Amino acid sequence: MILAPVLIPVLLASALAYIALCVRPQLVERSVVPPEKRTKQRKHVLFVTAHPDDECMFFSPTLASLARRSDTAISLLCLTKGDHDGMGDVRKKELVKAAVSYGMTPDSVIIVDDPNLPDDPKKAWNIALVAKTVEAVVVAGDVDAVFTFDRQGVSGHQNHIAAYMGVKHMALTAQRFKLHPINVYALESVGLVRKYASIIDTVFSLGMMAAAKDGLMFVADIPAYSMGVQAMAMHESQLVWFRKLYLAFSRY
Repeated sequence: MILAPVLIPVLLASALAYIALCVRPQLVERSVVPPEKRTKQRKHVLFVTAHPDDECMFFSPTLASLARRSDTAISLLCLTKGDHDGMGDVRKKELVKAAVSYGMTPDSVIIVDDPNLPDDPKKAWNIALVAKTVEAVVVAGDVDAVFTFDRQGVSGHQNHIAAYMGVKHMALTAQRFKLHPINVYALESVGLVRKYASIIDTVFSLGMMAAAKDGLMFVADIPAYSMGVQAMAMHESQLVWFRKLYLAFSRY
């Protein structure tokens, strides 16, 4: 009862903001590529993840939104095949199916199988190796923007954090990008309450976007949310009960 005077206005504001952004997503749309590349006819966006299913679990609103843009091509670089439990070969196939459900082609999915980049939260990755791996894909694909995790990795998984550190290292040290700039975006980690607040988090996300000059916000409407659920269903080996709850309540 004590929280009601605070919660009710937040719930109403978030519901109204969510509906407004579903109807008019252009209210928060910003270009994802550097100014120098905005005249490029078809932009190329790369997602860098650590495991199969990361793209659904954490980047679904972004993937669904970008997939709707006719001037944007999407690729996915997954730094492991998800072999922590010995199911790597199965998870590779699941990842390709999930990517296709987002509108990607099978050949736009690159899955790394390197013993030096194990699917293991207890083993540190060589950040320079991650940077080199990502750079090779960026250069070969003439990539304009990269999306990956931030320094908290959303779930705190060390492989997620290493993906971020590798992308950051690449962007800061690769000489190529001083002449051919790309934009790099890190997915924002939030506290536990916001993480599972679903659309209630809309007003807080709007506030943070307004405060961040170069920040982006992607809102999944009902069709986009359904796309994400269908994509996650392709990861059949991972669809245990707690991930189903995650699909229902997570802002990601």
